[in-house]
Amino acid sequence: MIPTLSTRAGHEAATRRLSRLSEQLAEVQQQIATGKKVLKPGDAPVAFARAASLSRADAMADAQRRAMDAAAARLSASEVALAGIADITLRARELALAAANDTLTASDRSAMAAEVRELAAAARALAETRGPDGEALFAGAGTPPAYAEDADGLAAWAGLGQVPQVAIAGRLVAAGISGPEAFGVTQALPPPDPLAPPPDPAVPPPPRERNLFDSLMHLANTLAEPRPTFFRAGIDEAIAAITGHGDRLAQGQALLGSRAARIEAEAERLDDVQLALKSDISKLVDTDLAEAVARLDRLGVVLEAAQASFARVARLSLWDQIR
Repeated sequence: MIPTLSTRAGHEAATRRLSRLSEQLAEVQQQIATGKKVLKPGDAPVAFARAASLSRADAMADAQRRAMDAAAARLSASEVALAGIADITLRARELALAAANDTLTASDRSAMAAEVRELAAAARALAETRGPDGEALFAGAGTPPAYAEDADGLAAWAGLGQVPQVAIAGRLVAAGISGPEAFGVTQALPPPDPLAPPPDPAVPPPPRERNLFDSLMHLANTLAEPRPTFFRAGIDEAIAAITGHGDRLAQGQALLGSRAARIEAEAERLDDVQLALKSDISKLVDTDLAEAVARLDRLGVVLEAAQASFARVARLSLWDQIR
């Protein structure tokens, strides 16, 4: 009986070895077909856990990159709109300076006033520019329109709060600029004092701080002013106001440019981080095709040799007869 048990044990050991070789061969074939050497935790627990952690970091980086891309697109659109409004402001200043020349006739000033009104309408249209996703660029966190007429017919900001922000290196960066920041704010008139004497109709009103759009309309109205004293006071006020708006717009453009540069630099850094993450993940879970093909060939040779050896040994034994 002892030889019989020894033969059975040898047969079972050889069968198990052939089964393991077949499983290893199938595993390598699957790795080559899928391109992955780690598909489940059981394949390599430590590598699978590490790859999962890196994948989560990569997904977070993807979300961050999408947010930065949206912010960069908003900043770019804002820069284009501000550049157009800056050109309009420059043209309005040129007209105001030309109108200050006492040699112009009333007809000349009337033509200038018509052009300034067209410039004001164009500036208002650019102030309603929307970003790639349809948001109002200068309405802060509010919805369109960015500006609306108030009870006095002035352009009042209709936005809300601050512009959207994106987190960069632990700090929030505004993805744009609000209307009041870019175009200023019209100063509200004080309530009438019933005890104060009535204003002198021969004296021009004191200068008033206005946003860009109201300043342009004030310039247009001043150009149509027939009273010399009122015209001179109004044109001086308009030139000073529009010059200030030009400076404000230049500062706004510089601010948008610096924010865009910060986002671009962070995007480049994030690209490098993601490249490193993907490389590490690939090393952990991706199949090395050259190594896998070589292993497949080796396992194929070993399996073929083991099968041939098992067949020869089986023919030499009495296993089939004593089974």
